[in-house]
Amino acid sequence: VEVDCMKGDLRTLLEKLPELQGRVLRMRYGIDGGEPMNLTGIAKTLGMSRDRTRRLEREGLALMRTSSFELEAYMAV
Repeated sequence: VEVDCMKGDLRTLLEKLPELQGRVLRMRYGIDGGEPMNLTGIAKTLGMSRDRTRRLEREGLALMRTSSFELEAYMAV
């Protein structure tokens, strides 16, 4: 049950990101049921450079870290 709640909160957090950042992260980590993809595969799928894809991933993760208070309850030991 807790894992399902965490997945829901993670999806909510991803929805708050700019569209491309969220899309890259979903593809990168296989969120929403897909297989995780490497940056080259994501770049080809989205029609952009690998560097642009890497930058979007990095920016998206940084934004998620600043908003991670929604996930802190799952990290408590």
